[in-house]
Amino acid sequence: MERLGWWLCAGLARWGVGSDGAARAEDAAEFERPHMFLGTLLRESSIVYPLVVGEWQAVGEHLFEDQEDGVSVRYAHGQDRDRWVDLYFYPAGALTPAQFVDAVRMEIELIRQAHLQAGHTAFDMGRQRSFRFPRDDGDVMEGETFDLGYAIDGVHYSSAMTLLLDRLYFVKARYSIEQSRLSRRDTREQLQAFVAELQPQLAIASVGEDAPELPSHAPAAAAAGMREIRLEYHAPDARPARAATAPAAELSTG
Repeated sequence: MERLGWWLCAGLARWGVGSDGAARAEDAAEFERPHMFLGTLLRESSIVYPLVVGEWQAVGEHLFEDQEDGVSVRYAHGQDRDRWVDLYFYPAGALTPAQFVDAVRMEIELIRQAHLQAGHTAFDMGRQRSFRFPRDDGDVMEGETFDLGYAIDGVHYSSAMTLLLDRLYFVKARYSIEQSRLSRRDTREQLQAFVAELQPQLAIASVGEDAPELPSHAPAAAAAGMREIRLEYHAPDARPARAATAPAAELSTG
């Protein structure tokens, strides 16, 4: 499971994977690749997220070495040792709704390729679906999701992914659990409920060419029960410090 998790944590920074597994420049050209705007249009971001979401508690944080891959947060479910949600924040840029849907399709293809490369031939991919939920401002947030089933060492798992486009960031959530405990449909719906409760609590603010400094309403420090991540980006030809947040951390709500 853990080895597969590292395969699956790669985000859309790895553009251009087509259905045949080969690079597809015509698909990649549809998007503004992260490295083309990092360090210019997007120089620094503040992401504040809750340490507790319902029965889920943040227990770890990981900063990826490549800046395009952003940062991940793991949420554990109570005392369960085999149930967790991995949440990823990584830069997306300004995408149209159609580009976002295509980006999700590419992300699903990355997951399919990851299972193939890991040698998991017995897996079944569900279809890409849209879902929506109300935001605090009365508007509606729309996202994309899909589910899959796979087996490792004779153990069958239900798995699901959701992806949101939120303030220039992809917010991706992954959730896997043994099928004997939860069906694929229930896994997907439980993950959607987690994301719907999480998203209104997120605060994401960024600076770049159009915004020289974080706006005054941006969180300068995380409030009680919240944690702030500061991400700093640089152009491909520059190599300053990666970010102010530690590469990995164990979290506690105590």
